[in-house]
Amino acid sequence: MKLSIRPWENTFAVASLLLFSQGFYSLILGPSIGGDEGDIDSALLRFAFLSIYLITFALLGLRWQRTIAFLKTNLWLLFLIGLVIFSVSWSSLPDLTLRKAIALIGTSAFGLYLGSRYSFEEQLKIYAWSFGIGLFCSFLFALVIPTYGIMPSGNWRGIYPHKNGLGEAMFMSFLTFYFRSISAKQYRTFYQICCLLSVVIILLAQSGTSLISVIFIFTTAQGLKLVSFKSKQSVLAILLLLIFIALSLFFLMINFNTFLNAFDKDITLTGRTPLWADLWGFIQQKPWLGYGYGAFFSSSHRETDIIWKVHTWIPPHAHNGFIQTWLDIGVIGLAVFSVSYFGCIFNALFKYLLSKEIKVLWIFLLLLYTIFFNLTEVSFLSQSTLWIISLAAIYSMKTTSKIKLLS
Repeated sequence: MKLSIRPWENTFAVASLLLFSQGFYSLILGPSIGGDEGDIDSALLRFAFLSIYLITFALLGLRWQRTIAFLKTNLWLLFLIGLVIFSVSWSSLPDLTLRKAIALIGTSAFGLYLGSRYSFEEQLKIYAWSFGIGLFCSFLFALVIPTYGIMPSGNWRGIYPHKNGLGEAMFMSFLTFYFRSISAKQYRTFYQICCLLSVVIILLAQSGTSLISVIFIFTTAQGLKLVSFKSKQSVLAILLLLIFIALSLFFLMINFNTFLNAFDKDITLTGRTPLWADLWGFIQQKPWLGYGYGAFFSSSHRETDIIWKVHTWIPPHAHNGFIQTWLDIGVIGLAVFSVSYFGCIFNALFKYLLSKEIKVLWIFLLLLYTIFFNLTEVSFLSQSTLWIISLAAIYSMKTTSKIKLLS
């Protein structure tokens, strides 16, 4: 039976990832979609995602023992999901919070499915197909049907609603094909070409964050290949150094006009820093449990209406994953998430420096990238491709070779 449904599972996984990344949204919703509308309401998309959730739970149910075993490896994720669900009780928009909580459960279940169903090599193949389709179709859209593939500003967006979505997808394309070129015995030249094409599209999209991410992650990968430590203190020092470098790059983007002008950005990162300052005032009003998952940035929310009157570019979220988590489930949720997530990153780095396993390097670099990404965007506890792949990576830690941790 497993052999008979495997090709269908692979197709399901690839198609679902494309949909989660908002691939081909412009064909569904029209070329006028700009990617900054916030929540997108479409009966067709609701049906598609509901179908994905139901199929995912069915597939997890077929392997319920394995599913439970994987769930037990990261109980903090279950705690956060539970907190999201209970936030319905204190949310000012309980119906909206409940609907978004259900979507988060389905999305997180899909990440669990990828991490528990597929090995590292199999996951890379799934990602290669998904982002490879995004890569080549984005070229096709931009060159053949530019109304869909190019924004009015002239930036490429490919099959995605906005240039930032294209940049995020192409970073994942670069990372996927980079690891395929390392781990695969065949077609290495093809994978290297795909890496190059991914960077070319990032340049055409003028996605500064994605370009810096490529440089930072690639340089980090090359550097880690040259070092090896067997003490937790040394590994912690490396992790802190990398986080410091990532934060330095982030502040460089904020404070140097000449640097930002290369990516057509202003000194406030298109209004993000004033937004964060205003959101801090609202956080102080409900610091412990937040406003309820997904409730704050809604047209029906009083505080959001105030924010949107001040920030006329209508931010659909906090443009910072940590601030967004604080708004959604308070400092309690943020603390549990931050400690646990950084613990996963440290664990991955420690295991890689001891074992030099390519799989563990993938997990570490991916989780490190999500930290950098969430400094200006949001993927934590969201219905995004990056959250799905992050969960798959975290759950994949269970299948890494067992290493005796040295003190």
